Amino acid sequence: MALNYEQLQKLPALQGFTPEELDALFTIPQRVTAKAGDRIIKTGDEADCFFIVADGHLEVQVDSGDGKMMPVAQLGSGQLVGEMPLIYKQPLRQADVVAASDAKLLRFDYAAYEELGKLHPGVTKKFRSNIGKIVASRVWATQPGPTGAKPAGPAKPPVSTKSANRDAMKKAQIFYGLMDEELQKLEEIAQPFPVERGQTVCTVGDPANSFFLISQGQVEVQISKGGRSFPLARLGPGQCVGEMALIYGGNRTATVVAVDTTKLLMWEFEAFNRLVGREQNIGRKLRSNLGRVAASRSWALPEADEVKKMQSRTGDH
Repeated sequence: MALNYEQLQKLPALQGFTPEELDALFTIPQRVTAKAGDRIIKTGDEADCFFIVADGHLEVQVDSGDGKMMPVAQLGSGQLVGEMPLIYKQPLRQADVVAASDAKLLRFDYAAYEELGKLHPGVTKKFRSNIGKIVASRVWATQPGPTGAKPAGPAKPPVSTKSANRDAMKKAQIFYGLMDEELQKLEEIAQPFPVERGQTVCTVGDPANSFFLISQGQVEVQISKGGRSFPLARLGPGQCVGEMALIYGGNRTATVVAVDTTKLLMWEFEAFNRLVGREQNIGRKLRSNLGRVAASRSWALPEADEVKKMQSRTGDH
């Protein structure tokens, strides 16, 4: 397997690895291909492996409480999924993971990983240490902030953030194909939403009345089970949080917390729907993009009445 050492060394879990150590670690993964809609991980199954996404996108889903699996995050190339049992005692999976597009994955079997540790203890020790550092940075996510402060909320951005905002918008699936002047109109109704490390962006159970786009920084998607908080995914610039509520409605299905100082754009559904109702070309493109995302989720397509609700929310009467 030809390895791109420079790219691999950028992954938080592989920071500090030498080319020789990467060669040793990557003797054990199996190459896995998945079609859009294939289930990679199922809630309640035995946690016997972890994956690195080589290409494509995966979607993390949790039970919304009424038996429906709701999307809470998407993972892209270079991101890990299923690695938490290396640190936590999690014999069973805490969420579903489904291919949101055709994807190529590297599957690391835990038994093979343990055998690797016997031959190359320094490799698995370093990997586990890196995962531990990631987990340690999450301690604040289940504790009150040092000042007990709530999210900073909407604020006017400095001029230097404008290019970062536009770059992030151009990366987002929901805004695919929009022209610069159309993106400008959307940016004008967005509210900058800065948060500091450990502050909450949105909380499970709260009404879903807005969605967010990450401009700078990272957030972590979490669910709570048995009184404990479990991390599901980390999202970065160009990725959205909560946009599928435009289709499904309802309440938040997960909690999202800032990993570090993070700048987001927030669109309140009311203002968003007014704009797409007024600007028909923008509304048509956004409906197409939302429909494309939903169509790739054949395992979670909305019922006919839900489609009607989506159309009414986005001004398609």
